[in-house]
This record gives sequence, C-alpha cells and structure tokens, in this order.
Amino acid sequence: MKKILIITALFLIVITPSCYLLKKSSDYYGVDLNEKRYVFLIDISGSMEGKIEKDAKGKVIGMATNKVANAIGNQIGGELGGLVSGQIKKSLTKLEKAKKKIIPVINGFTEDNYFSIIIFENKVRLWKTEMVQATKSNKTKAVSYIKLLKSGGGTNISDALEQAFTLAGEGTTDSTKVLNVETIFLLTDGQPSAGKHTNPNDILSVVSEWNKLNRIKVHAVGLGDNHDKNFMQEMADQNNGVYIDK
Repeated sequence: MKKILIITALFLIVITPSCYLLKKSSDYYGVDLNEKRYVFLIDISGSMEGKIEKDAKGKVIGMATNKVANAIGNQIGGELGGLVSGQIKKSLTKLEKAKKKIIPVINGFTEDNYFSIIIFENKVRLWKTEMVQATKSNKTKAVSYIKLLKSGGGTNISDALEQAFTLAGEGTTDSTKVLNVETIFLLTDGQPSAGKHTNPNDILSVVSEWNKLNRIKVHAVGLGDNHDKNFMQEMADQNNGVYIDK
C-alpha cells in the first residue's frame, strides 16, 4: 500500500502540476465560448486556498481544511510524505482548480478574441486596465500571471463587477457605442464581505443599473458549499447568464 502511495505521490509531484498548462478549451465550466470579448473575475479570498479568511476589518469569516492531504502524507511519512502532502493540498484547493479551468480557455483563444482578468479579495486588482487581444504574447503573459496567484483576504464581489463594467465602456448604457465586453464570468467560493456593497440585493441592483440595456451576459460560477446560491442564481438570471454550481 505504501509503495502505491509513493508512486502516486511522484506522479502528483512531477506530472500533474504542468499537464493542464498545455491544454486548450472552448468552454468554461461547461459554458461554450461563442463570443469574442470576455472578462474573468476570479476570487482569490483566503478560503480559495484553505486559509483562514478575514474581511477588510480583520474579522475571521471562514477556513477550509486539508484532511485528505495530511492523511496521505502521514501514511507515507518522512520528507517525501511532507512533500506529497503539500502538493496534494495545492492541487485540492479551489484556487488551483480554478487555474486549471481558466488557463486552457486562454490557450484556446484566437486573435479574434479580446479578454481581461480581474482578481478580488478585500481589494480588487486588474491584470490589465483595458481589454487585450489574445495574441500569443498576451496569452503567455496571462497564463504566467494566473499561475502565480495567491490567496488572502475577504470577498469583494461588488467592486470587481464594477471594474468589469468599466472595462466594457459606454456601450453598456448606450447602444450606439462599441461594447468592449460581451461576457463576464464571476467565480467565487464565498459571499460578499468587502467593497462598496456587501448586501447581495444591493449588488444585484447596481449591476442592473450598469447593465441597463442587458447587452452583457454575466455567468456566475459558485465553488463549494459556502457561496450564496440564491444570489449567484439571480445574478445569472437577471443578466442573461448561466449559474454553475460546483
């Protein structure tokens, strides 16, 4: 049994981490990517990597565990056991799983596509301040950026969505203007806990204002058991999107 565990461990350490970096995908969590312009909102709050999660005021709001990884590492024992445990913990985190979903999507884009990435915890950060063409160079840079993402903090859904609609430009409220974003993917494993609005109904209300012409689809991807399913379902329903419960 221990021999099998060691072989599995070596596979996890040497092979598994890199295989998804070369894949290409034409769908994201089962949603076909038929449009040309996408913004991906990625939750990097503490719970996405099993860390104690705190909001902007330092209040503890959640924590994940890694029992499976610890159990296997203990069975193998020694330095290898510790290495295996760490690798499994990384591979099991929601953030790592999210990376394995989005990187093949970016790899699969053609130069007809334009995209951007917004990450959020207590604060919101934009990978680029404008939409970029999916050239080979830009895709390589985006993949490198995603690979290095680390988690921490709370869940600022409100401000992340606001930034996404800002990227979309005047076309969100004026049909005569160019629409820079056709589809937004919101991915989170938690409930709003930071930003201008933390009440789900308030967030739905401001998104309705930003998307008053309903020209932008908002798909909502909820990871794990702690996200607000009703909120995510409403977000998708009110913005011509799909709710994916993972």
